[in-house]
Amino acid sequence: MGTGAVGALVSRFHFDETSEAFKILTLLFFFLNLLFFAAICAATVARYYIFPELWQAMLRDPTQSLFIGTFPMGASTLINVAVTINQDYSFGGSGFLYTLWVFWWLDCALSMFIAVGMIFVMYLCRSLPVPCILTVTGTRITEQHHSLSQMSALWLLPMVTVIVASSSGGLLATALAHHASCAALTTAVSFSLLLMGLSLAIMIITMYLMRLVVHGPLHTSLIFSSFIILGPLGQGGFSMLVNAQNFTRIPFPASLSAVTIQTLCFCAAWVLWSMALMWLCIALCSTWSVLRRQSVPFSIAYWGTIFPNGVFALLTVELGEILDSPTLNYLGAIFSMSVFLLWLFVLTKTIPAIWNTSIFHCPCAFDLDEQTLSASEGHADA
Repeated sequence: MGTGAVGALVSRFHFDETSEAFKILTLLFFFLNLLFFAAICAATVARYYIFPELWQAMLRDPTQSLFIGTFPMGASTLINVAVTINQDYSFGGSGFLYTLWVFWWLDCALSMFIAVGMIFVMYLCRSLPVPCILTVTGTRITEQHHSLSQMSALWLLPMVTVIVASSSGGLLATALAHHASCAALTTAVSFSLLLMGLSLAIMIITMYLMRLVVHGPLHTSLIFSSFIILGPLGQGGFSMLVNAQNFTRIPFPASLSAVTIQTLCFCAAWVLWSMALMWLCIALCSTWSVLRRQSVPFSIAYWGTIFPNGVFALLTVELGEILDSPTLNYLGAIFSMSVFLLWLFVLTKTIPAIWNTSIFHCPCAFDLDEQTLSASEGHADA
C-alpha cells in the first residue's frame, strides 16, 4: 500500500510530470509494488496452508484480524497506477483497460465483503453459538473482546477498503469515457462505495477522538496508527474529486444538475482535506508525546504511516490541480517528497529487519503456542 501510494504521487507530480524521468519512476514503482504484492500474497497463502490453525487464531485477535483489509487496498493501488500507465503511456490498449475493469469489480466485491464481514467478526459473532461462513474448524469463529481504552485507529482499516476501491472506480470511469454506460455504472457504484465507507469511517474517527481525550495515546508501536485516520479522509476527498468529474456521464433528471453535484463534491473534498490537516497535527503531537518518553523499536507498524500520508498528499495535489493554486501545488510537492523520503527511510530499515527476521512478529501465533502449551500441561497434570 505504501509503495503504491508513492507510485501514485510520482505519476501525478505537478511539476514536469510529463518528463521521461517521471515515466520511468512511475513504471519502476508499479513493478516494485507488483513484486511486493505477489511476494506477500504467496507468503500469506503458504502460511495458512502450512499452519491452517493460524487462520482462526488471527481472526480471534482483535488487532491482527483488522489487517485483512490491506489486501484489497494493495490491489487497488496497483489498479490505480496501471490505469495511469494505460492512459498516459498508451500501454495495453482497450483490452488491458477492460481487464483492469474486471479486476476492479472483483476488488469491490472483496472490499465490501471485508468491510461488512469484519464488523460481523468484531461484535456479532460473539453472540452466535453456531458456525458461520468464515469459520474453518467448525467452531465459533471468534471471541474478540474490545474496549474503548484499547481502541486504536486500526479499526478504520476494514472500512477504508471500500473508499480506496471507489477512487479506483473514479479513475476507471474517466478512462472508460468512450463507453458511456460502463462509465456511468462505474461512477454510480464508486460513489455509493465512497459514501458507505466515509459514513462508517467518520463514526469511528469520532470514537477515536473520544478515546484520545479520555485515555490518551497508546504507548506502544500502535501509536503510529494515529496516522491511519488520514487514510479515509485523504482518499475520500481524492475519490470525491475524481468521481465528481464523471457525473456529466450519468443521465440525471432535469431537476438535478451535474455541475451542482460537482460543486458539492468539491466542497466535501475541501472539508475532508481540512479535517485531514487537523488530524495530521494531532497524530504528530500524539506520536511526539510518546517518542519523547520512550523509544519505539522498528516494526512493520512503521509502514502504516506511509499510505495515509501518501493519500493526503495525493488529495493536496489534486486540489492544487483543480484550483490551479500555486500554494497548494507547492504544498502538494512538499508533502509528496516528504512521503517519498519516509518510504525510503522505512525501506532501508526493513531490509536488515527481514535479513535478521526481527520484523516477522505474529502475536496470534504466540498466543496459539501458549494455548497449546497450557493445554498440554493440563493433560500432563491430569
